[in-house]
Amino acid sequence: MKFLPEKKIIPWLLILIAVVAAIVIYRFGFHTPVRGFNEEALKSLTETKLDKAEPVFQTSYAVELMREPPEEPRYGSEKPLYFCVVFGKEGKNPMLCVVDESAGTGTGYDVAYLDENMNGNLTDDGTKKFSRYESGSREGELQPRFEFEGPFKGEEKAGYTLDIYSLAPRYRKNLQEDEYYFFWSLEIKDWNYFFINGKINMFSSLADALKGTPVILGGECKWDIKSRIQDNQSFVSAGLKDRNGCTLRIVGNPGQTVSPTLKLIKNGKVETEKKMKFG
Repeated sequence: MKFLPEKKIIPWLLILIAVVAAIVIYRFGFHTPVRGFNEEALKSLTETKLDKAEPVFQTSYAVELMREPPEEPRYGSEKPLYFCVVFGKEGKNPMLCVVDESAGTGTGYDVAYLDENMNGNLTDDGTKKFSRYESGSREGELQPRFEFEGPFKGEEKAGYTLDIYSLAPRYRKNLQEDEYYFFWSLEIKDWNYFFINGKINMFSSLADALKGTPVILGGECKWDIKSRIQDNQSFVSAGLKDRNGCTLRIVGNPGQTVSPTLKLIKNGKVETEKKMKFG
């Protein structure tokens, strides 16, 4: 977005404006309904140090090892892929997930096993079979989607959807063997939060999955605020990122998509006021 085509604007003022803008975004775009989720975001914003850059999310995250080896089904593939999902800031009780090729190695990952009840048994939760796209350029292609219920702070339950889009052939061309990407959404009561473009770690063994970085859902988020000057014009952007590196793309409730307002303030006066676009 373009703001203030003015030559005399200086970097420290841009940073101050960005912080004020982010606070406005929080107040008008993310105020309620999810208290725990929003409070973490605001806390991370107010604790930001202007003179020191820090990573938007942490890459290392230890999962507490399960006491007993989990029970596993007989897989169709010789190369099943393992990963863990944890919930909230604490990330306790990892949910083990496995993606399998039911028709044999090399036929395509089309089913998944999720330990939804977190009892260390992958055989008593039922098999999730991926659907296929029914129309368009991807007709007939598998759609690797996980839909399940999980915990969320202050709520009895929340609906989660996780799509691993890099499992599809069209996304594998320029990726390394261990690179996978995903997007996910959180549904709680009448609200929906949709995050995009995160990297997921998938492993060839259970031991590696338990030692590696899991997918973290409904956990801590931080503001990613950027500003730059180009052609004597100022550009400011603010995004909310989770610990997976996913950016918040959409916040919605029944019948509408919430769009926060960004205000650019100079000398105590609102110079520009525009609707933001998520992501």
